[in-house]
Amino acid sequence: MSLAYSIVIQKNVSVVSLSGRIMSESDTELLSNELFSEMRDRCSNWVYDLAELSHINSTGINFIIRSLTRSRVNNGDLVIAAISGNVKTLFEIAKIHEIITIYPKVSDALNHFNKQ
Repeated sequence: MSLAYSIVIQKNVSVVSLSGRIMSESDTELLSNELFSEMRDRCSNWVYDLAELSHINSTGINFIIRSLTRSRVNNGDLVIAAISGNVKTLFEIAKIHEIITIYPKVSDALNHFNKQ
């Protein structure tokens, strides 16, 4: 299964729920176009909900880092919620937590933006 996603806007934050796999740029192409257009037009605060993401490789990590950069360029932020399994292991090895804030639940991630 390739990547599937949904985007829900809650106040000043877009919650992007990802499911499936990110294994190539073609997996993220449609999402990138929609997200980066959304950032320009509306909202630059993002929560990536990775609860249903089963696999990710360096291409997926690159996509997440590009998203973080874009959000910060637009005076926003990106946080990650609900990672587990293979994705969590890879994020720990790559030390993603040193670059991006990671929360155990989406509700915790949304609170990150309520504190600002």
